[in-house]
Amino acid sequence: MKQQDLVWISIPYSSLEQSKVRPAVIVSNDSYNDKSQDIVVCAVTSKLDGMPYSILIDTSNLSIGKLPVKSRIRADKIMQIEKNLVIRQFAQLNKKTFDLLTSEIVKLIQRKK
Repeated sequence: MKQQDLVWISIPYSSLEQSKVRPAVIVSNDSYNDKSQDIVVCAVTSKLDGMPYSILIDTSNLSIGKLPVKSRIRADKIMQIEKNLVIRQFAQLNKKTFDLLTSEIVKLIQRKK
């Protein structure tokens, strides 16, 4: 599991009896990913409404794979999840798009001066 990978993850409902499968992008760095049982991801949604702290993506934003539908990465939906919740990788963001995503994360956490 590498930084920039788009993956399908199994997210348990609050009851923990069922789960749903959702796309996400791995944002934690490869060193962390190699040493930890967890990864840090941002949620990906097919809801295209203009949302702050998000970026619009399609297959042109990928270096590997295909995106089934135009989507939006939510920089404000950051989760730490166990690696065993990852079903599989299906694509990878290109460097330019990943840099846009990290810029959105920085905007989200940046302290007002």
